Order: sequence, then C-alpha cells, then structure tokens
Amino acid sequence: MPNTNQQKDEQKENTNIPSEIIDIQWQAPEFEKHEKGLAWFIILGIFALTIFTIVLLMKNFIFAILIVMMVFIVFIYALKEPRIITFKISAKGINIGDKNYSFSELKSFWIFYEPPEIKELSIKSKKWIMPLIKIPLDKQDPTFIRNALIKFMPEQMQEQSLIDILAKNLKF
Repeated sequence: MPNTNQQKDEQKENTNIPSEIIDIQWQAPEFEKHEKGLAWFIILGIFALTIFTIVLLMKNFIFAILIVMMVFIVFIYALKEPRIITFKISAKGINIGDKNYSFSELKSFWIFYEPPEIKELSIKSKKWIMPLIKIPLDKQDPTFIRNALIKFMPEQMQEQSLIDILAKNLKF
C-alpha cells in the first residue's frame, strides 16, 4: 500500500469526484466455501476425540460437554452453504445485506489483497462488540474501492488475525 505522502496526494486527486455520487454495489458469497473431503472430517473427529478423552481423564465434565458442542457447531458450519449477499458503498455508508453502517460508526479500513486466496475489505468498527467487519471483494477492483472509501474514513494497516490464518490454512 502507498506511503502517507502518496495517500495525501491521492486523497487530493480523489476530491475531484463529488463524494455524494459514489455508489458501488456488488454481490458475493458471504464466505469462501472450501470443499471438505472425508479426510477433513476424520481428522476433525480424531482431534476432537483426543481432546475429549484427555478432558474426561482430567474429570472436567463441563469442558467435555463444551468440546462436544464445539465440534457439533464446527461440523454444522463446515457443511453450510454461503448466502449471496449484496454489498454497497455510498456517501451514506456501507450496506451489507440489510444491515447499514454509517461512516460515523466506523473507524478505518484496510484492504487485504493477495489474489487468488485473499481479496477482502476489513473495516474497523467503533463498536466493541463487533470490532471488525470483513467484506469479500470478489471481482471488485481494490483500488477503486480504496479510492471511494478514503473520502470517508482513514486507511489504517491491519494484520490478519490468528483465526483468519488458521481458517485459511485449514480450508475452513
């Protein structure tokens, strides 16, 4: 991504287009679906069974129940098909399906773009309950999205979370 001086120059260049006419809309799956073969589920089962056995030997029955519930949730989520969601960026804010986020609710953004695996807009929210909002870019031009968003909120570098890295590596 460009350095601070380049960002300021680009912000000045982008002010030629009135921000009220920005209207970018696209549809994309809510998450990237990876096909999981029988081996993936067997490995999950062996891993869960091992932890479950250790927890039972330690006589931690509540944690054992929690392990069973977590494995059930992971299994259900692994089989879930992604919905197609409409995303929209306008002068009023960002819409994700039927949820609207005004720019006053948002702190900053960063675009993770390492095709073909990672094409994602990450937005920091001011809400502590939901600090990050992840939006798949699908076939959108990341430079075009960046130039639109920089008019409304700052671009602030983010790092991929440990959960994002694990999910990508485990094809979840």
